Amino acid sequence: MRGQRDLVTLIGSAASVSPGEHLEAEGHWVNDRQHGLQYKAIQLRIVPPRGLEGIERYLGSGMVKGIGPHFARTLVKAFGEDVFTVIEETPERLLALPGIGPKRQQRVTSAWAEQKVIREIMVFLQSHGVGTARAVRIYKTYGDAAVEKVRENPYRLALDIWGIGFKTADAIAERLGIARDAPIRAQAGVRHVLQELSTEGTVPLGGMT
Repeated sequence: MRGQRDLVTLIGSAASVSPGEHLEAEGHWVNDRQHGLQYKAIQLRIVPPRGLEGIERYLGSGMVKGIGPHFARTLVKAFGEDVFTVIEETPERLLALPGIGPKRQQRVTSAWAEQKVIREIMVFLQSHGVGTARAVRIYKTYGDAAVEKVRENPYRLALDIWGIGFKTADAIAERLGIARDAPIRAQAGVRHVLQELSTEGTVPLGGMT
């Protein structure tokens, strides 16, 4: 925390934080009776590490398959602070390193791309009020299309994702700027009411033939 030299307790939800990463938090201070002064984050943003030591710790943390501590040290020594750019934009340069063949180079670049996509999806979901556990379920269900599908119709979450009901989907929709009189909200609301009535054993007259 800027302006803070002592250790600070930060409360908030993030998909994961790897060694070497930094966090940017927006929130407010709270004074907990048991734990004392804490910073309660409303939003958390993970910032890529800066500095050679932080980058090496980040790459060697195991978050990217195929990169361990030893290889992370080799990457940082070879490319310095440009290592992320090399992996993303000119991965063929990895082949110049000792012990790196086409198969390992492909494994590293694929794992890096996958990790980046997952992180971007999780940040998007959490910034719209989705907790970590639910965000993981959403990603596992929709994969790389998660952001697109949630933006298109967040109410589908109530149908597709275990543990997410209409109220949660409605809160996400509001954060996304979907109007309260939007047709997709009305349809989801009617479906929600009918499901509750059927659970209670009540059948609306309009549904009888």
